Amino acid sequence: MTIQRASVVAMFALAGFAILGGVGLAHHSRAGVYETNDKMITMKGTVVDWKWRNPHTFLVWQTKDANGKAVEWTGELSSITTMIAEGMSRNSFKPGEEVTITAVPAKSGSPQSLLVKVVTTDGRVPIDRLKGRNGEIPD
Repeated sequence: MTIQRASVVAMFALAGFAILGGVGLAHHSRAGVYETNDKMITMKGTVVDWKWRNPHTFLVWQTKDANGKAVEWTGELSSITTMIAEGMSRNSFKPGEEVTITAVPAKSGSPQSLLVKVVTTDGRVPIDRLKGRNGEIPD
């Protein structure tokens, strides 16, 4: 192989790594965003939206704070593929549905969380991320 040809191959290889290398780094840790598992909170609320999309699904609900003011919370879950494997679908939650949520809140104090468990008023448990996992929340 000539030096010129080797340079062209190397250039294309570097360009490929530069373009596709970010894909491997795209997934991020939740450690800097949410509190630790020992700071979980539980609250009652009403489903506002079930955002069924990648890279993460989200449940949005409204609850009341200590002063009785309505607060809209967002709970992060995994990808659609992972949620399907856990028995979920785009129809798992309906707006207006009453739920009890257990979640790990955001470190910032904003109404964002990592969802751990959801129980409906009829006793259905569509999400239980701690079940059989020794207290570890999966990614």
